[in-house]
Amino acid sequence: MRILVLTDNFVPEQNAPALRTYEHCRRWAEEGVSVTVITTAPNFPTGKVQRPYKNWLYRREMLDGINVARVWSFLAPNTGVVLRALDFASFALSGSLAGLFETPDVIMATSPQLLTGYAGHLIARAKRRPWVFEVRDLWPESISAVEAMNDGFGMRLLSRMEKQLYRSADRIVTVTEPLRQRIVQSGVAKEKLAVVPNGANLARLVPRGRCAALTRRLGLEDCFVVGYVGTHGMAQGLEVVLRAARLLAGTDIHFLFVGDGARRKPLMALAQSMGLDNVTFTGPVPPPIAVDHLAMSDAIVIPLRKSKLFEGALPSKVFEAAAMERPMVVSANGLVAETVESFGAGLVAEPGDAHALAQAVKRLRTHPALRERCRVGCRALALAHDRDRLAMLMLGEIRHVADARRPLKRLQEAAAS
Repeated sequence: MRILVLTDNFVPEQNAPALRTYEHCRRWAEEGVSVTVITTAPNFPTGKVQRPYKNWLYRREMLDGINVARVWSFLAPNTGVVLRALDFASFALSGSLAGLFETPDVIMATSPQLLTGYAGHLIARAKRRPWVFEVRDLWPESISAVEAMNDGFGMRLLSRMEKQLYRSADRIVTVTEPLRQRIVQSGVAKEKLAVVPNGANLARLVPRGRCAALTRRLGLEDCFVVGYVGTHGMAQGLEVVLRAARLLAGTDIHFLFVGDGARRKPLMALAQSMGLDNVTFTGPVPPPIAVDHLAMSDAIVIPLRKSKLFEGALPSKVFEAAAMERPMVVSANGLVAETVESFGAGLVAEPGDAHALAQAVKRLRTHPALRERCRVGCRALALAHDRDRLAMLMLGEIRHVADARRPLKRLQEAAAS
């Protein structure tokens, strides 16, 4: 079977969509499936191309058994609306054109941005092949939830596009059950949807102690480190973490922010204005170093803005922290809080409540037995979300779509002859 995947994020980018798609595709290639990925030059979240790549018009490479076609796109940082819209639209156009030269049996396009899905839809129609729409986030609802775009023509256009993609896709795969339910409520038949949750690569994320050299370099030898490793975006509401850090000033608790994103510079400015000396921002780091930062953390904080939409979210950083057996402090409602609590992998605070977040961190700091119980819960959570197993579930959904279309294809070929 030949699978064509469209995604505007792919390794060496390290955000959740890039890692999920790469690890799925790598596993499928190991199973003997021919996998081609159409993507851009790695540039997320800064909009600047990572070396040694360039924003080529078209360039192919082989990566861990995956055929990767990188196409030109207008590149923009993960901030603002207009430039990001141009980024999304240009990849949809160049990705669609590149896809016309491929010969897939089935196409998969992954969100969150809908224009990548639209590119998959166009290729599927042109090639008369089935396609799978992987929905990681609800657009345009998530745009509205973070107030990134006002209601108006643009939002109405996105809403119509969303409904068209749901109708045209042969299969829709979401990452959580609440997300699947919301799509069903919009009028999509429940039989058309499946859930393949996020997970962690347990071979890459192995529990370990602190890297002494990194700890010394950051000056955190005598600190209880609370880490945040991931995108500093609008959905996370990381300001609450800084407010909690202010409440814990004067203790040995130190907050470590690792990564980049639209909110990183404003967060750094806020921390400076608050006079916080118990907060460190490292910026983006290579994947192995990011794992070292996870290992250096005594606890991992996972915040989400208070929104009905985000109650169905389950960030991949939950599984990364679990795989590293690092207790979590979740500042969110809904599925992420329920999951962490059900496995006993951490503590939960009301989103946006800095006092509750600070108290949860302090409780972990002062109770070693609680941290140990959370580590046991983390191990169970990670084993239940092994990325290799979930990749095979996703492959099963894709094969189901391809197999369902084969009898129809044979009838069409017979009629034509």
